[in-house]
Amino acid sequence: MNRLDDEVMDASDREENGSILSDPTVALLAAGAIGFAVGAVIWRYRKSNASSYGSLERALDMARSGASDTVQKLRRTLRDEGYSPAQIEGAAKKHLGRFIEAVQRRAY
Repeated sequence: MNRLDDEVMDASDREENGSILSDPTVALLAAGAIGFAVGAVIWRYRKSNASSYGSLERALDMARSGASDTVQKLRRTLRDEGYSPAQIEGAAKKHLGRFIEAVQRRAY
């Protein structure tokens, strides 16, 4: 093909579809760029909002990791890290205790 044929094909493709995104390669690159940008924004948001991590979420992470073997030790560790253990009461305390026991059983 010569250059004139390429120009004619490009012009006819644009006339048919009316959009540069009708080219699959361009659409794929655009989607990838948008995905990358959204991922970067989410990563920055999570990195900047580490302080909004709640006591219960931190307690669950600690229990999941096996860092504490009782709810009382877990509450003490939360307090030492600057979290309020006030959320760990009642049903949450009971379920957290069961979760710690399950993690301990699975570890052995």
